[in-house]
Amino acid sequence: MQGPVAEIRRGRVELVPGQPVAPDALAAAIRADAARMLARDDGGAGLAVTLQDAVWSDGSLGCPQPGMMYTQALVPGWRVVVGDGAREWVYHASRAGAWLHCPAGIAQPPLTRDVLR
Repeated sequence: MQGPVAEIRRGRVELVPGQPVAPDALAAAIRADAARMLARDDGGAGLAVTLQDAVWSDGSLGCPQPGMMYTQALVPGWRVVVGDGAREWVYHASRAGAWLHCPAGIAQPPLTRDVLR
């Protein structure tokens, strides 16, 4: 029996045509989402954000949903960790600017270098 489905929030960072997503813009968008989720009125100023290079195994960005179909190609991006000193929240993002908060029970890790060889 499966428990309640956790909320998966999504967003997209606007891109400058012909340019990759700016990591600072991605971090700011995710920090703001985490602040909304936590009902913080400081806009997330006290939240630390760390971006780690990642390669996702498909278009789900490591957060597959039942009944959905995804592109079957490697997707370069980031694993983004937001923390307040006591807790952490993990987001997954693509280099194309898409991001999502993926709850722990659903999240899959990015591919490792061994898998990519």
